[in-house]
Amino acid sequence: MFGLLVTINLKMIKFLILFVVLTNNLISAQEKDSLLNEIRRNYSEIRAQLDSYETTKIEIRGQSAEGGQATAYYSVTEIKLIEVVLLGESGKKHIEYYFNDGELIFAFEQNFTYNRPVYKNENIDKENEKNEVFDYKKTIIKEDRYYFENEKLFLWLDNNKLEQDLTIESRFCLENRIIAHCYKLMHKLEP
Repeated sequence: MFGLLVTINLKMIKFLILFVVLTNNLISAQEKDSLLNEIRRNYSEIRAQLDSYETTKIEIRGQSAEGGQATAYYSVTEIKLIEVVLLGESGKKHIEYYFNDGELIFAFEQNFTYNRPVYKNENIDKENEKNEVFDYKKTIIKEDRYYFENEKLFLWLDNNKLEQDLTIESRFCLENRIIAHCYKLMHKLEP
């Protein structure tokens, strides 16, 4: 009997924890629209003032085949944006992290997939009897947009700007990946 009560209590506790987590992460459509408008306003302000910011740059090694670069943009000492370009022989990744009051509010990722590796030129391909050479015009670009409130991911828009379902697991994985990467770079880019 005691074991049954413990099992029931554990199930009830798990349910209550799940309920609290879900209800704390849910925001109304009106709140979401308000947050999106604020983030978009911040994004526009940052982009409009980009030339006035101080910058810090670093080379990135070990995250892609061909290396990369990260640039941080600061207004006085407050970080506003980190731009990252990671290069590879068959594509590149461009990431932008936007901040307000020192907190991540928006991340924009673009993945560029080339039709052929960049080193595939006409001479090499003629030798290998292949017709297709690297052509940047044939690059496929996939975009993802991630919106944050108090550094919690509340919206993910895919390549077609469609809202993606954020299960607890996917939200946790995306938040950790994005936030860990941007803050790792931020510490390396401090002015």
